[in-house]
Amino acid sequence: MTRKIFGTDGVRGLANSDPMTAEMALKLGMAAGRFFRRDGRNNHRVVIGKDTRLSGYMLENALTAGLTSTGMNVLLLGPVPTPAVGRLTHSMRADLGIMISASHNAFHDNGIKFFGPDGFKLSDDDEAALEAMLGEQVERAKPQNIGRARRVDEGRQRCVEFVKTTFPTGKRLDGLKVVVDCANGAAYKAAPEALWELGADVVAMGVSPDGLNINDGVGSTAPQAAAERVLAEGADLGICLDGDADRVILIDETGRVADGDQIMAL
Repeated sequence: MTRKIFGTDGVRGLANSDPMTAEMALKLGMAAGRFFRRDGRNNHRVVIGKDTRLSGYMLENALTAGLTSTGMNVLLLGPVPTPAVGRLTHSMRADLGIMISASHNAFHDNGIKFFGPDGFKLSDDDEAALEAMLGEQVERAKPQNIGRARRVDEGRQRCVEFVKTTFPTGKRLDGLKVVVDCANGAAYKAAPEALWELGADVVAMGVSPDGLNINDGVGSTAPQAAAERVLAEGADLGICLDGDADRVILIDETGRVADGDQIMAL
């Protein structure tokens, strides 16, 4: 099967223009609900996260309407990093995870990325099968089986706790001053919290999202601002994230931006 609207990282485009419209998000939600409810059970669960783009509200609501109309229960995580959606899809025993984000792109773009119950991105074949359902009639749930949607306030804290578990037992960041640039994006609360709980003296940048300023002169696409802040603050380290916090740029105490090979070696 071929894919037309799915690209290498889900569906992406200019917000409120095809294919990134409320109508398409509704159809994707209904198709995903049908695809993941093929065994006939009525207790299916999907988690939805997003970054801080203005259009995220529109797409979140449309996806939720489509999913619940097929009987899927929806857990709304709010702004969380893309890797957190994959992790929480698995740990919360969900059948499906969805991240609404266009990563490092400007605010006017957005995207929808699907994760399977294992927490990994859907395979190309599954995406093609889901896309094929967009043109088909989707069976709606009976009134008593319509899904429910609720906010999950602890989603960000679960993300923070997982980040902390990746540190060796007993290791902390006490005595280190860290500049973290969150790109006014999905990690604007989680990243500073995680570093602070690990003991770092945190200088946070890009933590005032307004729906329009994600990746705007801040974050991993513009690390120079953080590099200057590292020097001004006398910090030991700078961390630059992109809008959905799935990529990172590191800066040393001299303000030098480390290249990708150096980060991989670390």
